[in-house]
Amino acid sequence: MKRISILVGLLLLIAASLSAQSVSVDTRLDAVYSEEYLSDLELNNQDQLEYLNWYLDNSYTIVYAGIEKCEQMPYLIHFDPVNKIVGDNVESVNEETFNVFKYYFEREYNTKMYYRIGNTGNAIVFESVVKLAKNFNIYQDEN
Repeated sequence: MKRISILVGLLLLIAASLSAQSVSVDTRLDAVYSEEYLSDLELNNQDQLEYLNWYLDNSYTIVYAGIEKCEQMPYLIHFDPVNKIVGDNVESVNEETFNVFKYYFEREYNTKMYYRIGNTGNAIVFESVVKLAKNFNIYQDEN
């Protein structure tokens, strides 16, 4: 009986450990990827799913730069990720529901990129590929 209790306890511990590491899909990814692909990531590639979820909130910064500085920057542009269609200039963004995958921009390997958000004086800053990788590695080390 004691062995069974120990075995059940170990199984529960392992199950709890595995469920704690499980990553769920951020609903903003539904606008970009198929349900089949996201389900596959959930089952077979938790690291990639974790990166995509992290990328949604950590791959950019929105700052107030002032209208004069923003006039020197290119506009952030809407993008339809499903049909791959580049749209109109972005006039404003809702930071609470912002989905970086729904905008067209370029990310440089070693330098930040700045885009203006309409005539608001706000700009969006996209970190370089190198900085993004470094930040994600720091995030993983801390979690």
